[in-house]
Amino acid sequence: MPKLHLKPYRHQSSFRRIASVAWDPPRDPTIYGSMEVRADRLLEWIDLKRRETGERITITHAVARAVALALAKHPDLNAVVKWNGLHLRRDVDVFLQVAIPKENGSTGQADLSGTCVRLADTKDIATICREVRASAKKLRAHQDTAFQKTKAQADMLPIPIFKRVLGLIQWLQYELGIPTEFMGAPTDPFGSAMVTSLGMFGIKVAYAPFFPPARTPMIILVGACEDTPVAEDGAVVVRKVLTLNATFDHRVIDGYHGALISREVKRMLEFPRLLEEEGERDHLIGNSDQTTELETLDLNPPTQDLA
Repeated sequence: MPKLHLKPYRHQSSFRRIASVAWDPPRDPTIYGSMEVRADRLLEWIDLKRRETGERITITHAVARAVALALAKHPDLNAVVKWNGLHLRRDVDVFLQVAIPKENGSTGQADLSGTCVRLADTKDIATICREVRASAKKLRAHQDTAFQKTKAQADMLPIPIFKRVLGLIQWLQYELGIPTEFMGAPTDPFGSAMVTSLGMFGIKVAYAPFFPPARTPMIILVGACEDTPVAEDGAVVVRKVLTLNATFDHRVIDGYHGALISREVKRMLEFPRLLEEEGERDHLIGNSDQTTELETLDLNPPTQDLA
């Protein structure tokens, strides 16, 4: 057996001595990463879809749709940790967060909730937009029954008891598979992935933390979409560039898997017709090596449609 050869570190700094006892060994499996997406085609496509559907579609809805399609293409990543092992989800559900400001303008009392779009990979972007906006309207009008029950529990129960209640709900839902509506908590409310946005505040790079009771292994934070100098055919031009920031659970998604998901999402957002045309989408994304075909194919809407 090989032996581990070590020797005392005799001249370490005071900070290193303090640091070695101040922290425990790392046990956090979180991976963070960002990528830039060329967004000119996406913005044109969203504008077209707004005029076609009458819905106020946003970049965040497009990202949610892309994430859902990517997970449907790679079902082994649509998983949850249960009893310290991986179990695959049957459905692709995507949670979009919704801020609930207080009427009196108090920042400390502003709430955060959201809506889980069930079977998100089977719904077009207009349907996703309608569901999210309808849910946000109910939440902000205090008409969402499940959220109001949870909020009442959080406001009423002492913190130590509420912590135990949350732990019990999580244990019943994910370890035992028992629905928890009888406790005033919706079953699996966060789904396969979470999508949130700070881009409207001009924030380009930020990473969202995991909410432990959610058991969601992926969070995509949509950053700002800005005019950015990029190289194009040997020249510097200004294009719209969107920054996406991901938080992955390494127990479910490793670096290779994260790269696969990132590539799929980036391709669909940069060629947004892939978000709507199922036959063409499956053909093009299924041929991952055919980069030239994707680059040369005209996936933009006709110019006259954008006039």
